[in-house]
Amino acid sequence: DFPHPYTPVYVFSNHDRRRSMKRLNDNAQKAKLLHVLQLTVRGVPCMYYGEEIGMSDVRMPYKTALDPIPHLYKELPRFLVDLAGETLNRDEVRTPMQWSGKKNAGFSFAEKTWQPVHTNFSEVNVEKESSDNNSLLNVVQQVLKIRNEMECLRSGTLAFLNRKKLPAHVLAYQRKLGSEEVVVFMNFGKQNNQFSFSGNWKHVFAINADDKFCNGKIELGAYGAIVLKK
Repeated sequence: DFPHPYTPVYVFSNHDRRRSMKRLNDNAQKAKLLHVLQLTVRGVPCMYYGEEIGMSDVRMPYKTALDPIPHLYKELPRFLVDLAGETLNRDEVRTPMQWSGKKNAGFSFAEKTWQPVHTNFSEVNVEKESSDNNSLLNVVQQVLKIRNEMECLRSGTLAFLNRKKLPAHVLAYQRKLGSEEVVVFMNFGKQNNQFSFSGNWKHVFAINADDKFCNGKIELGAYGAIVLKK
C-alpha cells in the first residue's frame, strides 16, 4: 500500500492492450469481482470505455489493420503473440462502444464504421445490461454509488485482514476514515466458502444473492464478494 499522501492508480484495460474481459476469458463473473476490487481498494480507479459492460476484443487479421504496428510484424506467427496474451493489432481493442442491439450497436447510423462492431453487441450492450439486475454494468453502478456515498472508500486507509483466519482464495480488507468503517470480502475461487466473522456489521453490497453475512457467518459463492459497514 502506498503511504499517504501517495495514491496508486488501478487500470486494467487501455487502448494499447487486450481488454480485461478478454484476459478473463470473457467470464463476466470474474469481471464483476475485478471491478469490485478496483472500486473499493485504496486508489484511483480508471476504466477504459466498454469495460463497465464487459466489451471484449475483436479478432482481426493483421494484413487489413488500420493500426500500423501489425504491418511491421507480418512474418511473425500469430499464435506466438496469442501465447503471450497480447495483440499487436490495437484495432482489436478499439471497436465502437456497444450502446444497444440496434444497427452498429447504436454507435453510428453509417453503413460502415471505422472499426467493425463486435459480433456480441446484441447481448453485450448498455441498453440490455441496464435492465438486468445481475449484469456487470449493474454491479459497477452499485459499487460506484456506494463509493460516492462513503468517503472511507475514496479517502480512507486500507488494512488487510489476517489471511490465516480466512479460507483459501478469500481476500479481505478494511477501509476506514474517522468513525466510518467498511470491510470487503472477495472470493477469487470457484468454490463456495463459509467462515466466521464477528462484530456488529450491516450489509451494504453483494455480487451474488448467495453472498451474505448472517449470525456471525459469511457465505461467499464462486467469485463472490460482499461489502459490510459498521
